[in-house]
Amino acid sequence: MTEKLKRVFTYIESTDKFDAIDEVISKCTIFDELDDKEKFIRAVHRREKIQSTGIGHGVAIAHGKLSHLDRCRIALGYSDDGIIFDAHYPDPVHLVFVIASSQSRQAEYIHAVSNILSWVHDDSFRKDFSEKRHTRQIKAFLEILMKQEFLPRPI
Repeated sequence: MTEKLKRVFTYIESTDKFDAIDEVISKCTIFDELDDKEKFIRAVHRREKIQSTGIGHGVAIAHGKLSHLDRCRIALGYSDDGIIFDAHYPDPVHLVFVIASSQSRQAEYIHAVSNILSWVHDDSFRKDFSEKRHTRQIKAFLEILMKQEFLPRPI
């Protein structure tokens, strides 16, 4: 794995959702840019306790807001075994996105989430990811993740 990819992607070993989120934040160096990483972790945990960020299809988009961020920061963790994010939705989460954003950058946050959803709602994309196939679409998505320029999935 290249250093550029390690900045925004990691494999998750944890089986608890909070530990998995913490693992993504600690292993993905994009979050080292935050002024207060511990405050961000608390914000993500607080949000997760209000309502699970598991969205189905084996995907969760955990997020926390910090004031004065100049842009969103997004990383992805992948769990082979899956993590139960919510007892009401028992399908295991394999793709754990973590997003740091600011209240003043809500449009950027919504744009990024919308574009992430355009990728992860594709069954073949999730299957290729789970089977660790380096398809054109997986490479394209990881390139977008590394650049932090979220574009919708091409049709």
